[in-house]
Amino acid sequence: MSLFKTLLLSNQAKVVFKTQNPLHKPFPHSPSFIIRRTLSSSPQEPIKKPLSLLFEEAVGLTEKAGGNESEYQEEKNGLMSELRELEREVRALKENPKPKVQKEEKEKKPKKKVTNLVELFGSEKMVEKRRRESGEATVLKDLSPFVEAFVRHLYSKGYFNKANFLVDNKLDFSYFDSKYGRDFIKSAAYKFGKDHQEIAQWLSSKNLKTVALFGCPSLDKNNVFAAKWLRKIFKIQEDTVCSQCMLKDSCRHANKDVWGIATRNLLLVHVMKVIILYNLDQVPPKLTVPDEVRDSANELLEEVIKLSRTT
Repeated sequence: MSLFKTLLLSNQAKVVFKTQNPLHKPFPHSPSFIIRRTLSSSPQEPIKKPLSLLFEEAVGLTEKAGGNESEYQEEKNGLMSELRELEREVRALKENPKPKVQKEEKEKKPKKKVTNLVELFGSEKMVEKRRRESGEATVLKDLSPFVEAFVRHLYSKGYFNKANFLVDNKLDFSYFDSKYGRDFIKSAAYKFGKDHQEIAQWLSSKNLKTVALFGCPSLDKNNVFAAKWLRKIFKIQEDTVCSQCMLKDSCRHANKDVWGIATRNLLLVHVMKVIILYNLDQVPPKLTVPDEVRDSANELLEEVIKLSRTT
């Protein structure tokens, strides 16, 4: 019995010595070593994420774990920096205030109506040069009493309603002292001729033939064609007139007859295209118009006014 107690005590002492002695190391494969290693708090290795999760985080399908807090902090830092920048600007404005800039309203100037080509192009020399090249008269003479009467008649008939150079559409002959005003008279005369064809048959044949025999009042194609039409009506040969014309050297239609005339009737618009240039004295400087031709043109214009009042 004593021997058994002795053996039991000796075994307990060995167990105590093995568990409490630091120098005693258990065998790696022993159960005690495995238990100790499992229970011991060793640093854990970082867990690797699968590729599918990394891809979803990269394209924004899922939020990054632990990234919300860092992003919030970065956003907060950005807002704070912007607030500090605004505070610095406010302090700078208080220390050095900018003067108030008042907007000056532009005075509205009334639009000046153009009454001549000089005001339109701003160069009188250029306008005069163009007139010389076209063979037109460079100096405008005063309107004759016949033209003034014709202008008043046109004005009463409403042919100057679209004349924007007339202030408040009031007739003022000073506005006709420019080439623009004279050209407007010619345009109104042409339109008047188209609107009153019935007058043509009552015009003086003597005055018409006198004007037709003289030739063309201008080198402009429209005026040349109208003059040739008159000569065709009175059976006047082209070479008879063109051989004596003062403008034949620069005319491209000399000795050329008018073809394709389907009627032998006299057209008032052609008469107006010829006589109005003699009435306004707007013929080329090289062309000297005899008094007989001027008188015939003035008498024809006077007849047009009288006949239009009765028809």
